[in-house]
Amino acid sequence: MVEIDDVKNSLRVDHSLDDKLLEQLIATAESYVVHAVDSQLGKQEYEKYKQFDWAVSLLVQHWYINQQISDVEHIPFTVTSLIQQLRGSV
Repeated sequence: MVEIDDVKNSLRVDHSLDDKLLEQLIATAESYVVHAVDSQLGKQEYEKYKQFDWAVSLLVQHWYINQQISDVEHIPFTVTSLIQQLRGSV
């Protein structure tokens, strides 16, 4: 499971001003990855796979860093690759 402190550490964020935003991004990224792999399974099914945590963390970081850019449409290749790996694992 991706924790807010881990994401903040990766982003080098040392304040709590964006904690609510990061919590929302984590929840949204978890939902995104679950539905991209197989929406019939619950989040609990994915939490045993490290690829899930890594994909969620990278997606949250991507969205946080690019939140001011209105034309960001692409999901990072690494996230897409991790989703593909999960599709073959679950």
